[in-house]
Formats: sequence, C-alpha cells, structure tokens
Amino acid sequence: MFIKYILSFCFLFYIQGCDYDTKTKWVMLNVNELDKQGDAHIISKGATHFMIDTGQQYYVRSVVIPYLRKHRITHLKGVLITHPHFDHYGGTKDLIESGISIDTLYMNMPTEAQMKREWWGGYYSDLISIRNSAKKHHIKIVPVKRGDIYSFDKESYIKILYAYDGIHTPVGTTDINDMSVIAMFHDGDNKFLFTGDLNRKLGGYLATHAKDIKADILKFPHHGTEGFAPSTFFDTVSPKVVLVPGPSYLWCSDRSKRARELVKNNHYTAYVNGFHGNVTVLSNGKSYEIFTQNKSEMICEK
Repeated sequence: MFIKYILSFCFLFYIQGCDYDTKTKWVMLNVNELDKQGDAHIISKGATHFMIDTGQQYYVRSVVIPYLRKHRITHLKGVLITHPHFDHYGGTKDLIESGISIDTLYMNMPTEAQMKREWWGGYYSDLISIRNSAKKHHIKIVPVKRGDIYSFDKESYIKILYAYDGIHTPVGTTDINDMSVIAMFHDGDNKFLFTGDLNRKLGGYLATHAKDIKADILKFPHHGTEGFAPSTFFDTVSPKVVLVPGPSYLWCSDRSKRARELVKNNHYTAYVNGFHGNVTVLSNGKSYEIFTQNKSEMICEK
C-alpha cells in the first residue's frame, strides 16, 4: 500500500477551511505545555466525533473546549478514557459540564485500593465525581472490554484490542498505566494504534503474544518516558510514524532517551506536541497526510 506523507505547516483553522469533508481526521491536541503532560485526541468523520482521553483539567479549559467550539463540534458520539490517571481523565468532568453533548462515556473503574497505591496519579473521588456528573447529564457510562467496536461507518471504526484491570492479567498484578486500553482505529486500509501509557510489564507480553497490533501510526505510549513498553513492542507494531503527546522539555530529558533512540534507530517519522503543537492526521482510507500547527525541528539543546 502506497503511503503518502505530506508535512504542511499551517494552523488548524486553515486546515478546517480546506475541503477535507470526505476525509477522516485525527487530531492529537497539544495538551503538553508548561510543566504538564497529557493525552487528548479527537477523531472525526463527517459529523461524527469521538474523543480518546481529555488531558488534564487546565488544558480542557484552555485547549480542548476552545478547539471544539472553534470547529463547531457540539456533539461527541463517545469519550474513551484509556486509564485512570490525571493526565488522561483530568478534564472529563469539565468537558461534561461544558455543554458539549456526549452520548457515551467509556471508562473502566479501578478499585479504591488501586488508586490509593498510586495517589500521585489520580484520586478515586475524581472518578466518582466524573461518574456522577455523567449520570446527571444523562450520559451512558459503559465499561471497556476486549472486542468492543465503536463505529463511525462500515469503513471506519475503533476496535478495543486489549483491556486489563491491573489485577487479572496475563502478567500478574500491574500498575495503573498497564490498565491502559489498547485500541486500533481502522480507516479503510489505514491502521492507527492508541496505547495510553502502556508500560514495560504488559507491553512486553503484548510484544510476543499480540498478533493484531501492527499499525501505520503509533500513538507513543507513556508520553515517550520511561518505563514505556519495551523496544520489542515497537518491532511488533512496526509503525512508520509515531505521535508523541509530550512537552518538549520532557522529550529532551533523560527520561525520554530510549524513546529518542528508538525513533532514530528505526527511522520513524516523529511528531511531538511540545515542538509541533496540534498534530493532524488526515486519512482517505488508502493514504494519509500529516499536518502540524507549528513549523519546528525537534532539536534538543545539550
């Protein structure tokens, strides 16, 4: 399959003004500035819009909701929270309360004990608050399980490949990062893999046991920082492009050294929020184009 890469440095309001109505659009929003990191992705096809993660509360207010309003997105078919850490669920309640219509919230609840063990990553009370807010706004709350499919149309759909609870897993008890839902977005022949914050323990298992994770574009796990999935996981996925939801300082830090080496050694084309701003993938089902908000080289000062 011929893959066409076009890097066009333009702002998203310009992209929106172009004639892309027949294409599927995935935007990795830049919720990665200052001292914060996060994931927030919007997938759109025609009038159907779906979010994967919301980023932290600050960025939902300053980036996500303004983006949705600017592009006249008033309805989301679904919002999928990959795992219960601040930088992935933190803005969910604000999004619900913003007036944006949401059909379904897809979210797996950990135990209170799991959250207490990783108090630095999130609070169980936050998740209860999100759940209560969703109920108040008549949003369906649906747990995520392997094999689930969220459809845009017959050519475009999100399929849940793996979803573990951190307790009953093939590798024993894991941390909350390894509760991350692993999801493949299919758009015709194109395949885009979302990994949440997949870590070494479960990532190593999937590297040798998963037969369905090969993808054209990989959303880099764990913001590119240690201890993200092992290098063998990337060999199995075999992406051409990686999208990294992380700030520039984090990408240039020692914590991301292995990620930078993976990109270099495997000749991946990489896009990092902290350098490129919002990153947009446009797919026609056969090929795809990539646009960035900012014109920037990923140069880390020594």
